[in-house]
Amino acid sequence: MNESATLNVRVTEQTFTDRYDYELRADGTDGDSPPLEMEYTVEVDRALVSGCRDRIDDALTKASAWGPNPEPGLLRELAKWGKLLHEQLFPRVQGNTAELVTRLYASTGPVLVRTNKQDVPWELLHDGDNFLGLKLDLGRRLVGRRAVVSGRGVSRVGRALIVGDTLGDLPSAREEVARVAAWLGSRGIECKVMLGPQATKLDVVTELASEEAPYDLFHFCGHVATGSGTTGLMLHNRQLLGEVALQTLSSTGAPPVTFINGCASAGEGGLANICMSFMALGSKTVVGTRTEVADDGAWQFASEFYGRLLAGESAGAAVRAARGALRGRPDAAWASFILYGNPAAGIAKDATAGDEPSLRERPEDDLPIALAPDAQRLMRRVRASAADRSAIASVDLLQGLLGEADIRQRIEESIGADALEAFDQLIQEVLSRSSATENGDLGPVGVPVLSDTVNRVLEEASALASADGRSTTTTADITAAFVAVGGGISSRLLELCGVPLSLLLPDSARTTSGPDTTDSGTADRDQDPRGTANPADTAASDTATSNGGERLPMDDLSRDTMGVLRLANLLAKTRGEVIGTYTLLLAFGAMGSETLRLGMHEQGPAGERAYRRLSRMLTPRRRDLSLRVHDVLDQARRRTAADGVPSGPVGEAAILLALLEDENSSGRELIRKLGVDPELLIQALGRAR
Repeated sequence: MNESATLNVRVTEQTFTDRYDYELRADGTDGDSPPLEMEYTVEVDRALVSGCRDRIDDALTKASAWGPNPEPGLLRELAKWGKLLHEQLFPRVQGNTAELVTRLYASTGPVLVRTNKQDVPWELLHDGDNFLGLKLDLGRRLVGRRAVVSGRGVSRVGRALIVGDTLGDLPSAREEVARVAAWLGSRGIECKVMLGPQATKLDVVTELASEEAPYDLFHFCGHVATGSGTTGLMLHNRQLLGEVALQTLSSTGAPPVTFINGCASAGEGGLANICMSFMALGSKTVVGTRTEVADDGAWQFASEFYGRLLAGESAGAAVRAARGALRGRPDAAWASFILYGNPAAGIAKDATAGDEPSLRERPEDDLPIALAPDAQRLMRRVRASAADRSAIASVDLLQGLLGEADIRQRIEESIGADALEAFDQLIQEVLSRSSATENGDLGPVGVPVLSDTVNRVLEEASALASADGRSTTTTADITAAFVAVGGGISSRLLELCGVPLSLLLPDSARTTSGPDTTDSGTADRDQDPRGTANPADTAASDTATSNGGERLPMDDLSRDTMGVLRLANLLAKTRGEVIGTYTLLLAFGAMGSETLRLGMHEQGPAGERAYRRLSRMLTPRRRDLSLRVHDVLDQARRRTAADGVPSGPVGEAAILLALLEDENSSGRELIRKLGVDPELLIQALGRAR
């Protein structure tokens, strides 16, 4: 089938089992559709279906409670119960359901599951290969006997009502409200925010029922509960906004797009009821959750979904893409979201979304980097900042990062709203006076290119994403890379306003150590990152992993291999992760592995180019070295030339001698702290040459 389809599922309860009647109907006039729609009947064990559903919900609830480090194997557990459920609902031994399954999975368009049974997790059925919600653009519609308001269509999202933390007990909901409002606001969407005491039932209903300026989007994050036979959104003073209260919207219609992130004490059934209530009152697209979702997962899903929906994708495609983008999260947040409504529904491409190509599509940048949707939106803001100048500078990138709600909030909490406003004005003044980047005039106005600093940031961000096993670079990667490379001239602006560069990062990603830029002569800058004076005493890992906390045996490794592993360990520690295969290969390239070079050489010109690129990835730039280290290298070159090898390679001994002969260097002080006389070491190195 090349068009949208509807899977009608009618469930009839029997004594101990349920009868499922399926009908798969093509919604269009596809020539491949059969002339008659066939109905398939299956007898299903009710207890098995409810048991699988409960195990899935339990797994998702535990994953959310565990936070960012849940027990391993969550996806395998979801797949196990999803596969068992799939086999029960579509058994191969009853009738010709195999044909139904074949036709269902052959669908290339969106599929609407229209059913009178709301507690089956259709999205998480697993066919042994993948989950149904990741294979198809899937939506649900529940069949009932309630009257339905046709509602209104929307060509673009112009106004949004955002309600959350109505009881004042969910800081994460308050943060989600701020993020969503900032994200939508940056796209020209007018946002009304209602928090705590502002979100009474009367006030929320009054806003939703407004005829003068109706809302196109409603976003709720808070409690969903059941009380006195009513399921609804819990508002201020524990008032429930349910179907009866929503009847007030019968003339104006509910917002066409509704997103409910519910910390549900009502369970999926209750949440489904309130989602269906919005649909009955005219909402075309409603997204809800099966179980409570981890804070950051809910926000990431919402941003992915909204970004694609505003860009013109159908609701089903937007939800499936958001699931796919979050699939790598350990809390499996993607698995909780459900689309109620026709998956083929959507809105016209939002005028604020722009038609700009992604960064890798720009011919002037020639960067091997793919951007996630959030990073694409960041770079749109950055390019807009540099539209009237010749190049994109680090200040443009900083201004773009300040448009991220979480970063802006951290800085405001640190220096205050007034100081942040002054900082914004300072950036604008710098940009208004600038006609080029740190590297000079790089191109004609109207075709801005990337400054050297921004290029380095994006290259490092791409490396961070690859090290994490991801093919696209996110805003978080770009932020971490911006801090790692020092921020260019932007760091000076931050210093003027008393903002440390590390404040751009979330608390969990900050470190207390920074780049060695002055080499003042003290040993502090060469101490172990944990702050201990003797690195030899603190080389062990802070925490033992499941592989053991003891040192890795290296007696059977060559000296070159040991060097590669130690470099990989250093790279991994700076990123707060264990050594992965990406980092290990990067270390081989950085160490100039002759074995790797010969192997790549056999692959022809492409292999040689790849090796050159790999071997240069960690090569420092001049600005990455302190003045004292520059002096050490110059002295080593002069020493090598004096030995009669003017064009020969500078060896280790020449560099070590130059380093140790500087009596004020922190390197010499480190040798002394390790219990070795620097002068005796100099004599030994001199003999080795």
